[in-house]
This record gives sequence, C-alpha cells and structure tokens, in this order.
Amino acid sequence: MSFRQLFTAFALLLFTQTGLLAQSTDSLYNLTGIIYDETFYPVAATHVINMQTRQGDVSDTLGIFHLPARNSDTLLIRNIAFKDTLVAVSSLAENKYIILQRIAYALLEARIFEWGSSYGDFKDAMIEMPVQQTLGATMGLPTQDPDYVPMEMDEKAVKSAGLLLTSPITFFYQNFNKKAKTARKVYWLEKNREKHETFESIINAESLAGITGLSGPKLLEFQSFLLERLVCGIHCTELALYEEIFGLWKVFQELEERGMLKSNIRKP
Repeated sequence: MSFRQLFTAFALLLFTQTGLLAQSTDSLYNLTGIIYDETFYPVAATHVINMQTRQGDVSDTLGIFHLPARNSDTLLIRNIAFKDTLVAVSSLAENKYIILQRIAYALLEARIFEWGSSYGDFKDAMIEMPVQQTLGATMGLPTQDPDYVPMEMDEKAVKSAGLLLTSPITFFYQNFNKKAKTARKVYWLEKNREKHETFESIINAESLAGITGLSGPKLLEFQSFLLERLVCGIHCTELALYEEIFGLWKVFQELEERGMLKSNIRKP
C-alpha cells in the first residue's frame, strides 16, 4: 500500500472518530442527511427545520440537506406533496436518510374542451355556453350539503328540549332505544373513520419511536404518559397534534431528569 493510500485511510479514520466523539457529547455539529420517498427516489425542495435552534435548510435535487444539530434535537420535514414528519436527530445516526409518506389528494373530475386559439374565442365560447345542470337540478331535486347530518344522528338535536316538546315519542325513542343509540355510534364512527386512522397513525409506537428515538419499555412508558395528557383529538390538524406531542416529549424528558417520573408500565 502506497504512502498516499495509508495517509488517506488514517485521515478518514481520524475524521470518523472525531465526528462520533463530537456527537456523543451532544455538541452542535453539521448534520447531513438525504430525503427519499417510499421508492427511495430523492425528494428535492423539502424544508428541514431544527425545532430547537429554529435553523433550517432546503434539500437539493439529490434530496441532500445540511444544518447544525445536536443528537437531542428534533427535525420537522415539510413538503407540499408529503406528510409533515418529525424525526429525532439521534435516529439518523446510522442510516442518515429520511423516508417521507406521500399525500394522496382527491381530485375532482376535469374535462377538456376545444375553445379556439385565442382569448377572444375562449370568451365567446364561455358567453354562448348554456348553464350546465346536474340531473338532480334538472329534475328539481334539492341539493345536499356535504356536511349535512340527519336529525336522528345529531346528538344535540335528539336530546334537545325542542324535540321533547314537538315530538315526545321520537325523543324517547332516540334517547332510550338501544338500536337508535347504536345506529348513531356506527354513523359517527364511519363519518370520522379517516380522521381516526390519521390520528392512530401519528400516536402509534412506530411513529413515536421516530419522533423520540426511544424503543422498548421506555417507548411504552412515554406512549402511556402521552395518552394520559394529550389534549388534541381526531379533529385537530396534523401539525397541531405533532406540536403537542413534541411539547409533551420535552416535559417527559425534564421529569425523567429530575427523577419525578412515575412509570405506569408494570414490570413482569
């Protein structure tokens, strides 16, 4: 082996050991990572923000980003085509990459027509176009509000004094009949199904492990701590839910450092 090869190998070894020592003491260092999608294709133009230092960077065409960080910091990754993601810096120590989950936007039906070759042709065509009506509108049927909730499925409506005065039989049926109460529960479970799935995907153990870097009994302990104190529910935005999880994670760490944390996990 030549002297140049020996010197290069020694320099790389020294650089690796120095980097590991700096990271192990939780000092500030220049973190480099790569952002991929589910197919391991680099994701460009993605904002990476350090939640502690409030410094950030934007990934380049190869998905690479650079920013100062400590092992105890947490990164917020945001891209309009993917779900917002919180990642613990300590979890990037080995792989140095982050995989984002793509958002599937539901698009309305689109139709393409031949309007001509100029703005004047387009304007004339729009003026002469008849008003488009749906089959229901043509038949004179009323339109339905997408947020409409039938009276018998509305908890406030079936328990109101107005219903008791105007229709006491319906009032007692809706409030005391087991079949009617079960039908309302099924209705709201289905109506909020997507919100429940999103909520569960954020607070499950796998997601919390990516945020905190915890595993095993300590992860279960934090999950129990979180569920006891979490205020955000299925109707909160994903960002609001992540912010509350991040805040409770900081509280959990502080209580643990002071020895004030009571574990709810029973040891076998």
